[in-house]
This record gives sequence, C-alpha cells and structure tokens, in this order.
Amino acid sequence: MPESARAYALVDGQWQTHWPSTDRGLQYGDGLFETIRFAPGGHIPLWKYHRQRLLQGLCALNFPIDSLKQIEQTLAQRPDAASDSPLQAGKLIVTRGCGPRGYAPPATPELLIQWQPFVPQDWACHRLPQGLTAGFSDIALAIQPALAGFKHLNRLEQVLARQRFESDWQEAVMLDTAGQVIEGCMSNLFLLEQGRLITPDLSGSGVNGVVRRWLLSQYNVTVTTIDRVRLLAADAVFFCNSLQGIISAAQINGQAFEHSSAQQQIAALQQDLENLYA
Repeated sequence: MPESARAYALVDGQWQTHWPSTDRGLQYGDGLFETIRFAPGGHIPLWKYHRQRLLQGLCALNFPIDSLKQIEQTLAQRPDAASDSPLQAGKLIVTRGCGPRGYAPPATPELLIQWQPFVPQDWACHRLPQGLTAGFSDIALAIQPALAGFKHLNRLEQVLARQRFESDWQEAVMLDTAGQVIEGCMSNLFLLEQGRLITPDLSGSGVNGVVRRWLLSQYNVTVTTIDRVRLLAADAVFFCNSLQGIISAAQINGQAFEHSSAQQQIAALQQDLENLYA
C-alpha cells in the first residue's frame, strides 16, 4: 500500500493500521478532526488556528482537559514526521475512544487518535487561474450553536451537498435553515464590497476554518449575516480552506464576478498566505 493511502491509529500507545470497531467516533461521530498543510521542513504555519479550533471542539464535547497536550505530543511523533517526508499534509482525527453501547460516554475515556498523511494538490488558484464555478446547494445547514465552529465528525450535510454538485461546479454555497449564507461545502467564503472584506456569522452553523481565522486576525473583516441577494451583488467572492488556499469565484449561480481591482485584492491575500509556506 502506498504511504499516502495509509491511516495510522494510535492504539494503546502504538501506531497501528487498524481502527477498533467499537470506537465512538465510528459509532456516533463522537470526535473531531483537522486537515493540516505543512510547510517545507515540517512546520505548520497555521497551527495556532488549528490549536484554537481543537481546543474549542474538545471543550464543546467535554473531552478530558489534558487532551490537547496529548494530541500535540502525538502529532509530533506521527509516523511520517521526518522532515524529508514527501507527504506534506494530513488529516488528524481525535475520538473519545471505545466504550459500552449507548450514547452515554465513558467516565474516563481513552482518546483514539488517527493520522492520515497525504500529498496535497497545488493551491487552487494555480489550478483554476480564472476562478471556480459554484452554485447554491439545496441542502440546508442545521442551526446548532453547540456544534458550530469546530470540525466534528458528523459531516452528513456536506456529504449530501457534495453528491448534488452540478457537473461544472467546484464548490457550492451552503445556507442555513433560516436562509442565511454560511459557507462553502468544503470551505469558508468571503465577500468584497468596495474593498471591504465581509464574511458570514458562524455562531449558529458552519466551520470556522483556519484560513478564515488567519484572515480575521490579520485584516479588517466585517462578520455579519449575509443573504443570497447580497452575496450575488458583491464585487467579488472567494472561498478558502487550509488545503486549497484562497480562490476567487468566477461565477455563482450564473452570476459572473469580474471586478478587476477586487480580484487583485484576492490575489494579494493568497500571496500573503503562500508566503507563510515559503
């Protein structure tokens, strides 16, 4: 099996290539995950934001208070941690571990951690220099503040949305059950209005991505509710995540975005991101 197809599970202190069938992550989605892109040399430029989101998720799910320290130690000891490894990305999965039948979690859970290394694609803007095509998904995101923001293992809304992509879509805009724009199926989204950065409020739904967190920390961004009309009236729209980077929308639902100065602003943001990985 090629190295990029392997998944390593830390079971009883040893890295293994199997996953216990009684794991609560498998049984109930009782866990969370992060998708991480490395820079040359093995460091993680956006680790600060991955760490913030991990801590948010661990607290929301009431995992043991020392879980984050355990996760960081495990990540440092992952099987592909050698600096000359060609595998420059990976998916980190953390679950509450095994337990008896039923929803009630064990009183003293033993976390299970899985690491799936892989080679990422080039940044999306280099593969799609004209921008991507998207539409509106007909799958609505549930409003659940207790689960908003972090990447829990329940992703069925995204699975259903991805199944319904049109043949020419590379992304879909997802709304919540109140009709507000939240995010892309696989990314966060931002609007540009007269040079101002605007992004949806994620207090009730959606994933607060690490590139979104980085943008909010580095630039003046307005976080607010956004509906379809405002989205389509924007000078430009872009999507972002940790693997794809920042990629502008060429069109959404047939609406083209051709504001040249806004596109230049998006390209500058992506260049700032790429500089972190140089």
